[in-house]
Amino acid sequence: MGTHGRSRGFTLIELMIVVAIVGVLAVLAVVGYRRWTRSAYLAEAQDMVASIRTNEEAFLGENGAYLNVSNGLGPPSDYPAANPGHTKTAWGAPCATCPSPSAWQSLNVTSAGPVAFGYSVVAGDGVVIKPTGLTNKWGAPSVGGTAIDLAAMANNAPWFFVEADANLSGDGVSYMHVYAASHSNQLWIDGEGN
Repeated sequence: MGTHGRSRGFTLIELMIVVAIVGVLAVLAVVGYRRWTRSAYLAEAQDMVASIRTNEEAFLGENGAYLNVSNGLGPPSDYPAANPGHTKTAWGAPCATCPSPSAWQSLNVTSAGPVAFGYSVVAGDGVVIKPTGLTNKWGAPSVGGTAIDLAAMANNAPWFFVEADANLSGDGVSYMHVYAASHSNQLWIDGEGN
């Protein structure tokens, strides 16, 4: 008589280990995807802010002054969405929160598609309109809780300040900011993980 071997299946412990490994891999994939999308959104803001800076300098060269595009910094003065949320907004419509509905067209800033960030630009002559006291709804523009030093702009010369804001979570609280100013080639980024 021959002996027949019994076929053996997976044990419950082996199945639980496989499920745990798949779960860990899924969490890592989600975290990686979120990091990738946030960096893509941040790249959008950096490109748009660079374009705004370039066009402000061209406007200064042609007109002798920077263009004041927005009524203030940050929400509710952002464009194209006054209060950016978790969805993208098309660029190119008249600006309802600007001194002139065609302010962004006057600055000649365009976007290849909808944007996740809202943008605001304030400018002044440095004599009558000084850069001191620039604030948004959170107070003075800051990075990591430290206010950005704007003293170099207070030299009685024309100036501008750009703010880009995104609320990618849509909670209305956690914002990512990108700042730029006429006195510096530096971009300041705050709330990169938001």
